[in-house]
Amino acid sequence: MKIWTSLLFALLFAFQLQAQTDYNIKIEIKNYPQDTLLIGYKFGDKQYIKDTLRAEKKGKFVFKGTDTLKNGIYLAVLQPKKDFVEFMVDKNDHHFSMSADANDLANSLKFKHSHSNKIFQEYGEFLKKERPKAEKLRKEIHVQDSLKNDAKKKELEKEIEKIDNEVAEYQKKFIKENAGTLPALMVKGLSEPTIPEFEGDEKEVRTKKYYYYRNHYFDNFDFSDERLLYTNFFDNKVNFYVDKLIPQHPDTISGELDVLLKKMEPNKEMYKYYLISFLNKYASSKMVGFDAIYVHLVKEYYAKGKTPWVDEDQLAKILRDAFLLEPVLIGKKAPNITLYKKDGSSKSIYDVDKPYTLLFFWSPDCGHCKKAAPYLVKFFKEFKDQVEIITICNELGSEKKVNKCWEGVKEDGFDDMINLVDPKYLSHFKTVYNVKSTPTIYILNKDKEIIMKRIPAKDLPDVMRKLIDYDNKNKK
Repeated sequence: MKIWTSLLFALLFAFQLQAQTDYNIKIEIKNYPQDTLLIGYKFGDKQYIKDTLRAEKKGKFVFKGTDTLKNGIYLAVLQPKKDFVEFMVDKNDHHFSMSADANDLANSLKFKHSHSNKIFQEYGEFLKKERPKAEKLRKEIHVQDSLKNDAKKKELEKEIEKIDNEVAEYQKKFIKENAGTLPALMVKGLSEPTIPEFEGDEKEVRTKKYYYYRNHYFDNFDFSDERLLYTNFFDNKVNFYVDKLIPQHPDTISGELDVLLKKMEPNKEMYKYYLISFLNKYASSKMVGFDAIYVHLVKEYYAKGKTPWVDEDQLAKILRDAFLLEPVLIGKKAPNITLYKKDGSSKSIYDVDKPYTLLFFWSPDCGHCKKAAPYLVKFFKEFKDQVEIITICNELGSEKKVNKCWEGVKEDGFDDMINLVDPKYLSHFKTVYNVKSTPTIYILNKDKEIIMKRIPAKDLPDVMRKLIDYDNKNKK
């Protein structure tokens, strides 16, 4: 008897295990003559192909397998126009059927035996019904506002408030009744924090509301839920928070990324995805000064062994890049290097005694440098009383090569500037100043601190005026 009981338990366990991992989704696309259907899935901000299905009969496909299928948002992509319909794969919801008409995908989509897809479709229908009402009222409010009819405007605003409250109540009920499902996870995550009333003048109230909203922005998310990464709505929320909601200052962003990554840490897949995503984002950012965020991420996570997925060679490269970049971040004291004039005499950057020093790294054969040269000359004529320009030519080696620098100086009109070379590369200026392309520009203040860098030459006058204005205000 014990043997039969054990066998029955083993068979039951095996069946449950299979039910959790295999999937069988029948898809019928009417009026679709092609014999191929692509199945894609969402991951972070991208979409990937999961499978290519062959029609079993005209317009009929089966998406099936015995491997573990991640819960999230999937796409059935029609060929060749790439039209698609989305569907959900959720906990205990891997076996269902769906159908649509290729001529009207959005309005013809239907599901059978899929609780998550059914309730999310019902939720969408509810919003579809309520949205036009609110849009109509908002247009009418705009009209009444232009007519300065405040009484009618307030009346319409109350009607919109009523609709908003009805939608909010529907969402609360939906989340409660469908707790644990992917639709409830999404609806809850998309719900905005309820901001309380604050006291104070208009500016104080606005500031308090902003900080409350910012501090409670992620309250409706369970960061440990692996399904979040397999939808696009969560990534949109993260990007809005990082790129729009918080102040766009490197120190602020770095601190907020630390808070976010701490929340994500228990969810290893999410933590890995976003740390890599943030690193790549700020490694290639065109925003001046945002390379400091890249350095912060490398020092705080990669250098401290918090990225076990990175191999030794890749890690060494990342650490080296950050090591070379850190000394020339905005706010750092510029490295002092000594180079040489045409007559062979030496000149160091710290020898310059002007309120501002501009370093211009260039090459005689560089097309972008040629385009930048007239802007640089014009800029120097306007600001030469306050700014000293040091041009540093990239040519190394023989006298013949270095002569190209002096020919370029004359040709580009740099004669009145301090023009330097280092043919034997004793200063290692390219490495020290992280010069990977030309032209590269740095602006230093009187204390030789880096206050601006990597900006187009054509923007120099506007940037310099703002820097001077800022310094003058801070002196008072």
